[in-house]
Amino acid sequence: MMPLPPPAKSLWREQEPASPDYPALLQDCAYDIAIIGGGYTGLHAAHTFADAGLSVIVLEAGEPGIGGSGRNGGVVSAKFRRGFSDIARSHGLEMAQRMHTIATASVEHLTTTLNRFDLSNTGFRRVGALKCAHSAKALYHARQEADWLRNTLGDTGLHVLCPEAVAEETGSSSFVGGVLQDGAGTIQPLAYLLGLWRAAKARGIGVFAQTAVQSIAEQGGRVVLTTPGASVIADRVLLATNAYSWLTPAGKPIARSIVPFRSAMVATEPLPDHLDKLLLPTCRSYTETRRMMRWFRKVDGRVIFGGRGALGAVDAPAAFRRLEGAMRKIFPELHDVPIALRWSGQVALTFDGLPQAGLLSNRIGYAAGFNGAGVAMSGFVGDQIARRMTGQPHDLALIARASIPKVPFYPLRAIAVRSTTFFYEMLDAAGL
Repeated sequence: MMPLPPPAKSLWREQEPASPDYPALLQDCAYDIAIIGGGYTGLHAAHTFADAGLSVIVLEAGEPGIGGSGRNGGVVSAKFRRGFSDIARSHGLEMAQRMHTIATASVEHLTTTLNRFDLSNTGFRRVGALKCAHSAKALYHARQEADWLRNTLGDTGLHVLCPEAVAEETGSSSFVGGVLQDGAGTIQPLAYLLGLWRAAKARGIGVFAQTAVQSIAEQGGRVVLTTPGASVIADRVLLATNAYSWLTPAGKPIARSIVPFRSAMVATEPLPDHLDKLLLPTCRSYTETRRMMRWFRKVDGRVIFGGRGALGAVDAPAAFRRLEGAMRKIFPELHDVPIALRWSGQVALTFDGLPQAGLLSNRIGYAAGFNGAGVAMSGFVGDQIARRMTGQPHDLALIARASIPKVPFYPLRAIAVRSTTFFYEMLDAAGL
């Protein structure tokens, strides 16, 4: 087993400094369902299994929030890494419509969950998301996609903004226009996760931290899981380890199907009043259109700025320097505003840019690969794979896989990621 990552020293952890006391599992037990991974996917699945009247245990290798669900940017969006028009070209218009419906349903599922468990302390706001175009060519493609969605799929929640409107929205003159999506929102991601843990515990779901699953074996019509302190016997198992599947032997099948890619974030000190009023006044979430996409938003008077490109298994000072340089290029006003916090975490990329969920056997299911857009989607897919495993109506469309995909040339994945990142950064620097 690899060493567990420490909890991220993030803005979210500062706002939620102490995780609830969830002990390790120290006694052998038996459940109908065992879920490996206590992030959004695993906990949403746990609630759905419990709704079906099944006994459920959730086993988290570290403390709640050490993985992606506690480290992400808190952007709630109805999208996939692949565009819907691209899906239509590859798989037909009907499938693109189904995937669009699933994307929209993922945000609705999140809001329904917040209301159901009274998770009112998560800071969720449905304020919209603005894609900011860095060039005329990028704006043209963003406008084309918005027009296609409106005219073909009937999505009326997209609005093309002129340069002046984007400058007013962001406080930056770096963009030539943009597309606003109404349905998106923002959330405090760690507060959301811990709320799901509390709700699970309150309804009798077994939730255990510091309990890494070391092995899984199907024996005599059931599944046996071993952990450092106890064994679990379950009728069925769900693997929900996502980008951190490499940490334990139990996650190996998932690890071979995704490429973990480090995403980094910085948070400024609270802005002085004049900058707080000038920059990001509507407090939406924002992305830019470069290949090495950056995103930003404002939380409690601070600018949070994030993006891909931090490589390796640990935080890299050089990656943070690149990120801070990109932030100050877009917002020169932040040149003298100190950075208060720097953190990163891993994103699970899939070969086709779509999440994946299915069965490894009749008793073992999995869900993973949210490609950096999983705050809403991971919980929805957790719910849907649990429905599939209990024979309930569900729709995963292209997310459902007949067998678990394998990343081509898996041993070379780190070299491929580094090469692709370097190539994209060169193209962005050249303005291409």
